[in-house]
Amino acid sequence: MRSRDTREQPDVAVVAAARDGDRQAAEQLVGDCLPLVYNIVGRALHGHGDVDDVVQETMVRVLDGLPGLERPDRFRSWLVAITVRQIRDRWRTGRTWLTSEPLDDAGAGETQPDFADLAILRLALSGQRREAVEATRWLEDEEREVLALWWMESAGELTRGELSAACGLTPSHAAVRVQRVKERLETARAVVRAVTASPRCPDLASVLGSWDGRPSGLWRKRLARHVRDCPACLRSGSDLIPAEGLLAGLALVPVPIGLAGLVLARMPAAGSAGAGAGAGTRTAARAGRTARTTGRLAAKPVAAAAATAVTLAVAGAAWYTATGSHEPGPRHAVAGALSPGTSSVQPSPRTSAARTPSPTPTPSRTHAPAPKAASVTTAEPRFAGRHVLRSVDRPGDYASQSDRLGILGPVGATSSEAVRQAATFTFVPGLADPHCYSLKDAAGRYVRHYAFRIRLDTDDASALFRKDATFCPRAGSTPGSVSLESYNYPGRYLRHRDDLQLWLDPAQDTAAYRASRSFVLAAPWS
Repeated sequence: MRSRDTREQPDVAVVAAARDGDRQAAEQLVGDCLPLVYNIVGRALHGHGDVDDVVQETMVRVLDGLPGLERPDRFRSWLVAITVRQIRDRWRTGRTWLTSEPLDDAGAGETQPDFADLAILRLALSGQRREAVEATRWLEDEEREVLALWWMESAGELTRGELSAACGLTPSHAAVRVQRVKERLETARAVVRAVTASPRCPDLASVLGSWDGRPSGLWRKRLARHVRDCPACLRSGSDLIPAEGLLAGLALVPVPIGLAGLVLARMPAAGSAGAGAGAGTRTAARAGRTARTTGRLAAKPVAAAAATAVTLAVAGAAWYTATGSHEPGPRHAVAGALSPGTSSVQPSPRTSAARTPSPTPTPSRTHAPAPKAASVTTAEPRFAGRHVLRSVDRPGDYASQSDRLGILGPVGATSSEAVRQAATFTFVPGLADPHCYSLKDAAGRYVRHYAFRIRLDTDDASALFRKDATFCPRAGSTPGSVSLESYNYPGRYLRHRDDLQLWLDPAQDTAAYRASRSFVLAAPWS
């Protein structure tokens, strides 16, 4: 595990100056600590919609409480403790929405992008790192607080002492809690490996017969019993690297530019109130110390840091306007926008304010390349409209749905109207890329993947949903057939498994796999 270098600690002079009312120092402090707070809250609350609110309230409390901070060198522990208290307050006041169980009301709560989705997409994770992030979905809600802190410890952002202090535990008790979460994460990783295996263990497939495709702590426990006793599933997970090794040096998930702006917008009231509260209680000695710390800060290019933040925020706004994406471009990590010199989401130590700001980055998109114009992969007009998708290797079966989950099933002219309608999809320009396609059913729901399971959900207007619901046509295994490749997971295709469930699976160089991902588009029966 990487230990945090003292150079990565918040500058004590900056903390002291911010505590004594220096606005530029306060802005720099917000930029330095916002990514850490966002990542802790995001993982603890599993990416729920209230994450942004909790982050904002945490930062306001930090700014309000700065005048009373007697030990600037302990700012990091104090910051994390406030963050954990805010998380617990939200747990107590909003327990009903913190749940891993699926929502029954399709109109009340469609699938929202969770923090695992954001980490995978924004950090471009692959291999076992991606599997480790996906495994966090299978943990219980009450385990997420410790998970969030241990994740930051493993990534080198916190020390064990800071973790213990934040949880209000002794080091030995904290070690027990951390070990328990680590064990459950490792179990979840084995479950992820077994569930996404292709071909999947036949016995496991029967266990998953009633699974709705959404990870949960309950299903982790059910599936773990099978995985522990199944030689095939155990072999599939035999090469798993310990999670600490995967997380060491891993970059933080970048803060949305809009959130950074909201936090900075709330600074004047919070900062002024804090400074005013401190002014009445500070002594002349404190005033002298303020002058000394301000003098030390004068040599630091704090103004340049603020200018860089504004420049990148403007670039980020232009990126959103041009692309409609709520995600920052690959070089728009707010850790970089507010901390000069950090221009990439790749793992790297936090930089100090003394570094020269990087040039304004040019936004660029990272997704599957646009289909070539001269091949069957192009978005030709003949794809538009209503179609059924007949399986190449099972000619009597069609892509369809059952309880909003994608399946392959028999459909024909004599089938009921409901069965025929369930197998009919309208091809429209891709939500994430008009060169590709999105598929809608009669109810207006889109075919998308969630945890690699194909399902149908209502558009929630998020950038993540648009990518999940976009598929690019590729040549099928037979003349006239087509395969649908995922837009945001290039190399994964919509296909049926042996249990006739539809999944998003990685490509395999076998005739059987190519046939299972190939479909012939035909006119609907009605």
